[in-house]
Amino acid sequence: MEEIENTEQNIKSTRVLKLAILIMTLLLIIGFCIVFLTIGFRLSNGSTNQDPIIPLNNKITIEANQEILFINDGGKNILITLSDEKGNYTILNIDKRTNNIKSTIDLDKK
Repeated sequence: MEEIENTEQNIKSTRVLKLAILIMTLLLIIGFCIVFLTIGFRLSNGSTNQDPIIPLNNKITIEANQEILFINDGGKNILITLSDEKGNYTILNIDKRTNNIKSTIDLDKK
């Protein structure tokens, strides 16, 4: 009698497990479809960033004793590191969107 009850219990738990797997599979398929449809819609709709690119119209003056060490792409900014003959550093922070110098950091040696 116990074997029959255990078998019925195993069948019920197996059915519940199969139903849970089916629901999770459907959720995964629906999720992937939504992601791919959203990507396709955004690419075909042209809703990407269409801001006009402003040409760099301001000149960055570098003195004769300065040397460019690094030019780093910092996401929304470009960082230019300059060094002079005394070992002093200057870091220029340039905004990519407006092409203006946002800030200048001077690091002087003593």
